[in-house]
Amino acid sequence: MPTCPRISQMNIWKCENERHRCGKMIEHNAAIPRCRAYLRDHKNVTEQKTTYLTWHRIIKNAESTVKAATTYARPRNCIRDGKLVDSASSAEPYIAISYVWDTRPSFKEWEGRRVTEQALHIADRLSKHTSYALWIDAICIDQDNEPVKMVELAKMADIYRGATAVLCLVPEIDQTTSRVVEHGTGMIDLDGFRALEHAGDTHGMYMFASQGSNKALHKLFSSRWWTRAWTFQEAVLNCVTFLVGEKEETIPISDVLKISHPISRRAATQKKDNLLGQLSSFWDSVHSMSDTMKVYMPLGTAISSVWRRQSTVTHDMAYSLLGVCRLETVTPDYRLPVEKVFADLVDKASSKGDFSWLRWSHLIDRDTACEGMSMVPVPATVLATPASAITEWRSVEVPQMSVVRGGTVGVCIPHRSTGVIRWQSQLEDIKGIIDMLQKLSYSPEDIWNLLFGLHVGLACDVDRAVGGSGLAQALLNLATGYIDGTLKLDDSVDDLVGEKPYTRGYGFTAYASMAAKVWRNAQLVVMRSQGGTTVVPAHSGTGQARLHKLPVESHRGTCLCLVVHDSTKFRASAIGVMVENDHAGSGSWQFTRFS
Repeated sequence: MPTCPRISQMNIWKCENERHRCGKMIEHNAAIPRCRAYLRDHKNVTEQKTTYLTWHRIIKNAESTVKAATTYARPRNCIRDGKLVDSASSAEPYIAISYVWDTRPSFKEWEGRRVTEQALHIADRLSKHTSYALWIDAICIDQDNEPVKMVELAKMADIYRGATAVLCLVPEIDQTTSRVVEHGTGMIDLDGFRALEHAGDTHGMYMFASQGSNKALHKLFSSRWWTRAWTFQEAVLNCVTFLVGEKEETIPISDVLKISHPISRRAATQKKDNLLGQLSSFWDSVHSMSDTMKVYMPLGTAISSVWRRQSTVTHDMAYSLLGVCRLETVTPDYRLPVEKVFADLVDKASSKGDFSWLRWSHLIDRDTACEGMSMVPVPATVLATPASAITEWRSVEVPQMSVVRGGTVGVCIPHRSTGVIRWQSQLEDIKGIIDMLQKLSYSPEDIWNLLFGLHVGLACDVDRAVGGSGLAQALLNLATGYIDGTLKLDDSVDDLVGEKPYTRGYGFTAYASMAAKVWRNAQLVVMRSQGGTTVVPAHSGTGQARLHKLPVESHRGTCLCLVVHDSTKFRASAIGVMVENDHAGSGSWQFTRFS
């Protein structure tokens, strides 16, 4: 058997002498060691000898084609040649800057306003390389003029969309980082990676793209820039966006996001929730940036990404979403109570037919939620969840309705009744609920979806993510074993990494371990109406209840549902996944303001 590559930068597979530890892959109908395909593709990429140009050279080369955007609102001011200039009444092109403020910023008086010394230093540094005007928030927005500040904040998305280019300042980037990212994107474009992707080989894809967990990527993604709420929007609204190091090292953000895809897939299918120094929730957020660059982002998806980040002012967790969700008609106002800010955010999304945010409402503790907030998710609730579920929930189109039931506070939500609850179980722990549903002859797929569809993902989506088929029973067996202690949570079967060949479908083990942590110490109840079944946590609702379909469903048509008790009919009791009965109908759409 031939030995694995021994070149120092190639020894990422830990193969020794005659023993392959890299696992096998199928390429052109033949089984070959992963390391051999990696060596071949690594050599091909290296021989191309391409190098990223610096941002100022790229902009200089494109200068003849640059035109100021006229379809977007312009910033009030920019800075050029060390002076504040009027941009609102000018068509002059400008470059927008995304960066993270110092944790303890130093301010100074400059041109009649208070600005940070950090921002002035950035302007001085970048102006040495370009004659373009620059837009830097700490300079170009008068931080002490609240009315002007609110107007400019409302234009933030347009400011970044309308810029000639966006520079994201990430001081952790150096020449090594640039080479590693450029090499990783080159590997992704070649046959070896494509074969791994076709097989659903998440470990192999990760090793090819990250070059064996290269330390340069660990350093790149450790930057504070990735953790701030506003930088998500700033990085995805303009197709000419670069990450820039302190010595002007430049990486197109599209290339960084390209390699984040296999990294995020690997993070989702390993039990140890730490990859390149980051949790899987971090990789959810980074990978979703690439989708946002193509289309607008539903609020539910944006919440799962941005609300895992941080902001100094809680209001910004809502306002930083406006651009990516196309909700710019919401006017930032930091004087409003934060609860009203989030209620207004979801209400505005609903008015545009976007109900995707309801997928996060199942996490709300309705017994402690203040008036009007029993359906409104908040960042602290999302941040407390370990990772985003892999299922994409989309809004269902509903007819226009003028009659609104309910109280004077809360959010308006469409729903369709599937009838009164005809039977409900006693409270049970997760093991007891699984046993009960099995005795009631629910399929493994339905049981998994009822219990873990919102927290982990629907069974069909886990199948698709790991390249398997019909894994629900195995998922339940593993999850039950982890829960009752008969199986130990370890990495012995995690994707069969090591000397064993990759076997399609084995990445599901991590999803079972995620499921085992979902309902720990929780009491659950099964509720059945004429239209279907749901499983929800214990709640304070009493008396007769009804099950209502919500206007949110998966790509396969599995929907979310709402439990409402007649005694508190304008305050929901619980939200869950609904398994619908065959041929069961539901009532017409109603519009209710739930407090």
